[in-house]
Amino acid sequence: MSVKYQITLPEPLADEMRAAAARLKVPLAQFIRETMEDKLRDMKSRKHKDRPLEWMKGMAKGIKDTDLAARIDEILYK
Repeated sequence: MSVKYQITLPEPLADEMRAAAARLKVPLAQFIRETMEDKLRDMKSRKHKDRPLEWMKGMAKGIKDTDLAARIDEILYK
């Protein structure tokens, strides 16, 4: 399924985007989709750099706090 958006761009930006798509020999729509995907991927990777241990959130759910140190390997390597 796709969603269609209509946006208004400044003329210089629109010209630059058209030129970049032409240089890459891809349709403008494909260039825009790929550019947005790259930007989102970059934003996600930066988020993980800001909080490098975010992936651990919730891993010890249901385990008593007094038991965490003794079971660290079990928790981390599930």
